[in-house]
Amino acid sequence: MKVNNATLINILAFAIFVAFTVYLYTKNKTKWETEARSNIAKVDSLSDLTATLEERLVQFEKNELLRIEAIRNMRFDPFDSDNFRIYGLYRDVEKRYSDMEISLRFNINNANAVKSSNVLGERWFVVPVKGVHFWKEEETLTEIASLYYLEKKDSTLISNFNLDAGPGKHVFIPFDKN
Repeated sequence: MKVNNATLINILAFAIFVAFTVYLYTKNKTKWETEARSNIAKVDSLSDLTATLEERLVQFEKNELLRIEAIRNMRFDPFDSDNFRIYGLYRDVEKRYSDMEISLRFNINNANAVKSSNVLGERWFVVPVKGVHFWKEEETLTEIASLYYLEKKDSTLISNFNLDAGPGKHVFIPFDKN
């Protein structure tokens, strides 16, 4: 059997390629094994971190639900003047409202709990509120109201109280009629 030069060159090139590949593999095998062990350790560490963060997220979500439930159930007590309350600032640019009108508008059945002051030509009211909510980008005002109010008609209280409300801002949650 006669082998021509082109076939011999191809066989020789293939043998050199195989030898070079074996050389590179043996030279880098230890390095690759070390990197693989290091990567496995990193993956294990990230898995542990992920599990920890998932547990924290579950706890955060539980706490958020408890906070929302506490705000939903909060009622204004007109006779309780010693305990901590949350207050919101209401801005009346046109000075249309009195303390009594604000207390009626936001379901505060003791007008003495509302304080007002004129500042730079505007009237500002300090009004007791149920709580505060951070308006997330994906939320609507109706969704926020459904978290804190039983009746849909009370959802207008949030927009009436927070005149410049919008996603990315904290909004005060006024008391509802219940």
